[in-house]
Amino acid sequence: MGIILGILIGSYSFFRVKYALNDTKLTKNKQIMISSIIAILSFLFCLNIWSMAALLIFYLFISSLIADLILVIRKYVIKEKHLNFIPKIHKNGLLAIIIFASIIIGSVYGMNHIELTEYNITTDKIDNESYSILFVSDVHYGSVQNTQLVKDSILKMNNLKPDIVVLGGDIVDERTTKEDMQEIFEELGKINSTYGTYYIFGNHDRQPYAIDYENGNRTFTDSDLNQTIEKNKIKILNDNKITINNDIVLVGRSDAEWEDTIDRIDVNEILNESDLSKYIVVLDHQPVESKENAQEGADLQLSGHTHGGQVFPYGMIYDLSGRLNYGEYEIKDMKQIVSSGLTGWGWPMRNEAKCEYVLININ
Repeated sequence: MGIILGILIGSYSFFRVKYALNDTKLTKNKQIMISSIIAILSFLFCLNIWSMAALLIFYLFISSLIADLILVIRKYVIKEKHLNFIPKIHKNGLLAIIIFASIIIGSVYGMNHIELTEYNITTDKIDNESYSILFVSDVHYGSVQNTQLVKDSILKMNNLKPDIVVLGGDIVDERTTKEDMQEIFEELGKINSTYGTYYIFGNHDRQPYAIDYENGNRTFTDSDLNQTIEKNKIKILNDNKITINNDIVLVGRSDAEWEDTIDRIDVNEILNESDLSKYIVVLDHQPVESKENAQEGADLQLSGHTHGGQVFPYGMIYDLSGRLNYGEYEIKDMKQIVSSGLTGWGWPMRNEAKCEYVLININ
């Protein structure tokens, strides 16, 4: 994908830069040399599609295409007697830069604003009671989002006075220091709830990809992580279940790791001998095995992991591929809610979905 994107953007960059240099005093050879250098650099930056450089080059490419479209609209729709400044700022690249800057500013804004998303679900399995579940996932604490913003959001969560708190994995990741790991679980452990706080592992919490990052080493051990979680009175659910107030069964799944190579026990082994007249909530970091969970009698599945795409076009690709990406889905008789997470991963920007914490009201 990186090679294809690099060839596409590199080729476009060559002709776009050469077009911009046509009216300069540079010789043809120098114009070709400059255009070629920029095209080669664009190609190289795109090879790692997960890098910040690739994302910025891609958005500059998109911005330039939008600028081209504006020029066409001005010429053939609005007519040339209007907006005479557009051809000039288009050719010198200023129009594309303005669009690019708008995208980046909006994306940074998106990463630095956290909102509440609320869902209301009705069921005939619970008599004379209602429950609220606060679902928080993908905090990636200490990586790409201001830690004070996270703490401020936790204060707002506390004001919701939820019955149950669920931490849906990737609360920390490879860039999280041991001190930050201890701090975030201490903060999350302070959220007041009627029936406690429950935690499932995500694919980043145990820092399995540390070798891919700058320090090359883990900053805390599994024992450090588990002890910190339990110290703050947070219950770990890892392929086991717990019944709450004789009404709700929380089924916590181990992380599926790579979606196409899931190797974990079947959910029916966990639900075996469970009373399906109770309201069954499956907690799975990744939105996978939804059909299987619905078939086994689950009423609700809560997941995160996708970040709602976080940055264009990843969310669009998820949606086009038919995978669960963000929001509420209906799968047989089961509801599936996929949160975009409290923050993002990798890039300090967000322009798809939003940073959120989720409140589910079950009536």
